[in-house]
Amino acid sequence: MRNILAIIAGLAAGSALNMALVALGPIAIPPPPGVDVTDPASLSTAILLFEARHFVFPFLGHALGTLVGALIAFLIVASRRTAIAYGVGTAFLEGGIAAAFTFRRSCGLRSSVSWLR
Repeated sequence: MRNILAIIAGLAAGSALNMALVALGPIAIPPPPGVDVTDPASLSTAILLFEARHFVFPFLGHALGTLVGALIAFLIVASRRTAIAYGVGTAFLEGGIAAAFTFRRSCGLRSSVSWLR
């Protein structure tokens, strides 16, 4: 029971931190003028206007969210600490991959690699 609680707490805490940092990103570092970061069509047309600084908060959100989620799960769990921490980290990795594919499709972006189309 404690292991299940650890997994749920790790996923919840990591997700909350991830969402908070990603939401604070456009406030701390405003997007280029005329870009609506909530609209996939606006993002796809203006993605080349973004600089490296615009991706700092999404990177921190995903990295720190994964770290905090795995750490909380590791600290709470009763047994198999490393395996459960890796499991929480893997869940965040799978979520990031799924989000990247969903974003790419919603923006109409195509890949030059045939198996990614």
